[in-house]
Amino acid sequence: MKLLKVICLVTFACVLTFGQTVPAADSEPPFNWTGPYVGIHVGYGWGDTDTSFSPLPSAARFSNLAPATLSPNTNGVAAGIQGGYNYQMGCFVVGIEADFSGSGMSGTQTVSPIIQSNGTALPGGGSLTAHQEINWFGTLRPRLGYAVTPGLLIYGTGGLAYGDVSYSANTDFRPGFTAYYPASAGETKVGWSLGAGVEYAFSRNWTVKTEYLRVDLGNESVTANPNIALPPFQVGYKFETSANILNIGLNYRF
Repeated sequence: MKLLKVICLVTFACVLTFGQTVPAADSEPPFNWTGPYVGIHVGYGWGDTDTSFSPLPSAARFSNLAPATLSPNTNGVAAGIQGGYNYQMGCFVVGIEADFSGSGMSGTQTVSPIIQSNGTALPGGGSLTAHQEINWFGTLRPRLGYAVTPGLLIYGTGGLAYGDVSYSANTDFRPGFTAYYPASAGETKVGWSLGAGVEYAFSRNWTVKTEYLRVDLGNESVTANPNIALPPFQVGYKFETSANILNIGLNYRF
């Protein structure tokens, strides 16, 4: 019953909002969100890119390295293009949008000395280094919005995300020892996105928006051997990649 009352109130508000903006026969019709659009955007991203270091075959056997996690959190500018289609039903707007962004988000962290499995520092120091770069990414997302006024839309959105990520890490026991365990990879990853935004129509064909997106591209695992054979010792790296993106954009409606 409470839900029915809320729906009735929202419907009544829509009727009042749009009813009050019905123009005279000789004036321009009220703004409507229905139709295709294209645009550009620019923004800033900051990420959560934890990288775990796992001694193999075990911490007990690989006593010079304790399990560790570094956070080379990525950040930087991202910019690109978008396009989509909206359909308006009263106050409500449904649509779908695809976007693509080039990215300058990157981050590196180095810690020293290496901590051994007994909790003490490695003689000679050594270092752990992790690095990530998000080179480009895109999303494909349904949008569900509510027109607060004919020209002001608030919306939520979520769907597919994909992107190209470069990873690298190194466990370097020098100068106290001679071994080091470098690894690198570059992968196109698939994940999810979720966010919300506000869009404002400042003319019949042009709108401006601000939007927040959370993009998660999953993780990647790499096992590194040392620069010289030293069986059975290896280091396992697990890279996690997600980012927060805050965009401003400009759209042209056809």
